[in-house]
Amino acid sequence: MNLIDVLLAEQINQVFTGALREGRDVDLSFLYHDPERGEEVPGGESPAVRLRTPAGQSLLVTPRRITHEVGSSLRDVAVYDRLTGYDWIAREMADKVELKSEHYDRLYLHLRGDETRVLDRLGPAVYPLMTFLGKVLELRSEKVLLRRLDPDVVDLLGSALTAAALGPFFEDGELGTLFATDRGSLQVLAHMWPRLNLASPDLRRTVEAVVEMLVQRKTGHEEAWSTWLDTTPERLIGALEAFRAVVG
Repeated sequence: MNLIDVLLAEQINQVFTGALREGRDVDLSFLYHDPERGEEVPGGESPAVRLRTPAGQSLLVTPRRITHEVGSSLRDVAVYDRLTGYDWIAREMADKVELKSEHYDRLYLHLRGDETRVLDRLGPAVYPLMTFLGKVLELRSEKVLLRRLDPDVVDLLGSALTAAALGPFFEDGELGTLFATDRGSLQVLAHMWPRLNLASPDLRRTVEAVVEMLVQRKTGHEEAWSTWLDTTPERLIGALEAFRAVVG
């Protein structure tokens, strides 16, 4: 097991033990590989938690994936190195309140490649599962991916986001067209960088658009470029390429 597997194995034990301790009425059992007793875990990944839902599903949660268990066969629902985020109840914030009573136990799992998987009728298992998925995203997206990025790359991309949000390079009216966001949201993004889900496709697209448009706007904004960025377009593009290589 690599470091991430070890950390997520600990989270499996903590999160789902906590769910039992809190009396959430979750139908779950822990599975551990034990060669001495001849006990095997389906799929070979240990520890695992088997969740049985009111709809009759059997889900295995392991340090690397969530799978549907049907008899002796397993079908991947989400492999964590492809997971970029999740939504609870509905994909759109405006729909969550209206649908909460009927679909409180639904999760949308967003994967790289703009793919989405839906887990529905999870019952009370939805709550510890959401908690665990949050840990997966935290450990894989922020802490781990950040360690794989050179500090210079992080600093250059942060400067680019700040320059786009606060500098004179873009008018308010064109931000929606260029970056699919407004000034306030771009400022929040720049302020939060890099404490974000770095694997998010939306974040990647925004960073790509900001860097590419800043390079185009250098002409005519040379003095502002020196003030806000203090680097060359080539180095900024190089930082973007390094970011792309890490986040996929």
